[in-house]
Amino acid sequence: MLGRVKHTLLMWRRIVALSSKPSTDEYLLLLRLSLLGFALIGSIGFTIHMLYVLLTSR
Repeated sequence: MLGRVKHTLLMWRRIVALSSKPSTDEYLLLLRLSLLGFALIGSIGFTIHMLYVLLTSR
């Protein structure tokens, strides 16, 4: 059990050591894509809700 925990911590340490801070361009690209995804999902949900309200109000 203790060996598995040590192995997992060692693997996490390797991942953190290999990772690097994203550049400003990469960060802005990921930010734009995330915001676009939120807006797309939100507009789909809003459209479905409006259709439901319009179809059930009659």
